[in-house]
This record gives sequence, C-alpha cells and structure tokens, in this order.
Amino acid sequence: MKKIYITIMLFLSAISSLYADDHIEFGAMEGLQCNFADGKDMGDVMKVISDWNDFGDDNFTAPYSAWIFTPVYRTNSDFDFDFMFLGFTSSMQEMGRVQDNWQAGGSKIEEKWSKVTNCSGQSMSLNVEVRAPQVAWEEDGITYASVRTCSFNDGKSVSDLPANDKVWNKYLDDYGYQGGIWRWWPETGSATTFTHDYWNVASFGSVEEYGAGRDARLKAMMADTRPEEIHNCDMPRLYKSTNIRLEVAEEG
Repeated sequence: MKKIYITIMLFLSAISSLYADDHIEFGAMEGLQCNFADGKDMGDVMKVISDWNDFGDDNFTAPYSAWIFTPVYRTNSDFDFDFMFLGFTSSMQEMGRVQDNWQAGGSKIEEKWSKVTNCSGQSMSLNVEVRAPQVAWEEDGITYASVRTCSFNDGKSVSDLPANDKVWNKYLDDYGYQGGIWRWWPETGSATTFTHDYWNVASFGSVEEYGAGRDARLKAMMADTRPEEIHNCDMPRLYKSTNIRLEVAEEG
C-alpha cells in the first residue's frame, strides 16, 4: 500500500504541469460493496435508497451523484458481492461535507439500510476523468461500466499518462467510442492488500456497445494498430450501472 500512496502523491504533484494545456476533471468517489441481507433483494434496497434520496435533498450541502453497480459478466469466486454503491462529488472536501451531513442526521436511515444489506466497509478514491462521455448522464438512467485493476509497466509512471492518453483518445475517436474513461486511485479506507496502482473504468450505453469495443480491440490487435499500453490490467468485469441520484456541480 505504501507504493500506492507514493504513486498518488507523485501523481498529484506532477499532474498540474503535465496536463497544463488540457482540461482534466478531478473528483472524489466513495464506494460500498454489499450483499443482500437474508430474504432481501434489490427492491428492499431501493426503498431505503428512496428515503436516503429524500434526506439528501433536504440535507446534502454539496452536489452528490450516485450509482448502483450490479454484475453482468463477473466471476463470483473473485468478487462475490451482490452490488456496489458508488457516490461521487467534485472534490474530497465536498465528499467530507456530504459525509458530515449524513453523520449528523442519517442514523435512522442507516438502521434501515443495515436491515436489508450486509456491506463490507467503505472507502474513498480519487476519481480522475480521462475521457468525458459524449452522452450526458440521465437521472435514473441505465448504462454499463467495465472495471479493471491496473499497474504501470516497468519503466512507466504517472508522467507517461498525458501523452499516452492523447494517443488512446484519438484511437477511441477513430473507432467511434462515445463513452467515458476514468481512473480511480485508491485513497482513504482502501484495502491495504490492494497491490495495483489504480482501477480503469469505461462506460458504455449498452452491452452491444461494449461488445463492439471488444470486437474493435481484437481487430486492432490482429492488425497491430493498437496504441502502446503503459499499464498491465487484469480481465475486465462488466456491470450494469443504474443512476440513483444525479446532481451536477455548477461550473465556476
């Protein structure tokens, strides 16, 4: 885990100069991996989320958006949770503000949540948008997300990201990819056993769109036209992503 913290510090210290001529979005993400309590299902979870949303409307003092991730393609022997709850703010300070709001008045809803779920801790990550999605998020909308854990190849580091991202974004433009790409860098509460550098996440409008991306990947590999990979990533998992709260921060 020490390696990861060093990587993040180097990333934050270098990123402003490396991306000086480009717009890049930073934010915070908090995550929960949960199983259903005995006899409960997603319908029970969504009832509590409805109460949570009402609380957020009245009490959250910073824009906060959230999604539920449920598995589509995934091996349970590797990841055995029923769903993930992922919440996003535009900064870690705002994430802390929302958490303060929740701790000040959310205990009754927390009790309801604990009766329908069994969640394994909570963590925060740095959310870095590498490629903005071309289709706007929709309230209650359904999309799909692939998630991989990645580590830099030998000799590669954070300083190689901006140039490599430009090459990859052009490649994705050329084949017509409309989704977004993010890196989630582990932060407070992340498992000390996590040995990778970050998670790589890509969004898709449908499973068909995801499949088209895998086809394009194979064709490019056969034609030897894929850009250089500066990281080594494991096999992707695909999740259905259901929006449960959407608040977009106003641009300053």
